[in-house]
Amino acid sequence: MDMRSFLLAAFTLCSLVLAGCAPAAPTSGTVVVGVTSELRAGIDIDRMRVLLRAGGEVRGDSVLTHEGGQLFFPKEFILRDLADGTAVEITLEAFGAADAARPRLVRTASTRVVGGSTLLLPVRLEQECVVPPGNDACPAPQTCMAGGCSAPDVDPRQLDPYSASWAEEEVAGAPDLCKPKDAGEPVVLVGEGQADYFPLDDLDEVQVEAGPQGGYHIFVAIRLKNLRRSGSITVVGGAVPELGHTLDPLRVIFTFDEDEGGFCKLAGLRFRLDSREVGIDALLGKVVEVDVTVTDSEGDTGTGKRKVTLSRTIL
Repeated sequence: MDMRSFLLAAFTLCSLVLAGCAPAAPTSGTVVVGVTSELRAGIDIDRMRVLLRAGGEVRGDSVLTHEGGQLFFPKEFILRDLADGTAVEITLEAFGAADAARPRLVRTASTRVVGGSTLLLPVRLEQECVVPPGNDACPAPQTCMAGGCSAPDVDPRQLDPYSASWAEEEVAGAPDLCKPKDAGEPVVLVGEGQADYFPLDDLDEVQVEAGPQGGYHIFVAIRLKNLRRSGSITVVGGAVPELGHTLDPLRVIFTFDEDEGGFCKLAGLRFRLDSREVGIDALLGKVVEVDVTVTDSEGDTGTGKRKVTLSRTIL
């Protein structure tokens, strides 16, 4: 073998050795679907069907209900350890209490897995995409985004890596109509109403109603400003001074609706009155001191109070 042939053979051998020692490219990855919503669980929607697909195969098909405690936002759905390039898709069907067969909103999103990466696929349920009665949703395979029909697929190169704090970051970075930049002190006004906010003066009478599953309640509504629209914790508490009795608090996380004058509002807070210790007959006609505290994701807190007189009749 001449020197030239020897050098060529040696170079080829070294190349093969180096190629054999090079680390293998990652072959699998994960996609986390992060769902947020402008529709309020328990008020705007009562249940949601979640259909997950990977590579065209169904990987999950479940129904989340507010009554069962599974329906809340933000929410994560994970498609884990899939081959590089696998197409993944989520379809969300949100149903209201008035029509259990026809979804109020249908939202689809899809992307592809990138080996060695865990990507966040953000999906938002928007008020603009609620389908009015008598109308049709976007024709498949399109989906509704920002009130219009669009392709559901997202290029994985446009997605951010998954972070456990994604929901907090999304809320913190988004413009907020309930808490503008340089907002002042939080304000919370307590009123009444099932579908809208109606103001109350101290000692105004509020109607006691029978609940669908037993128990008795009043509908509390609030008007507020300088607190974040989504992710805020609303706690309704109350006491009956004449009886020395404290009512069990109601704690919810609902998105607020826009109102006039820089305010936002939230109605339909079903505040239960009776308990094992004190029945409804002992409460009718009594004065209840209602207090509502709202704490947003940035730690700001506002409180409103109102004394109301319970009706002597039950609706």
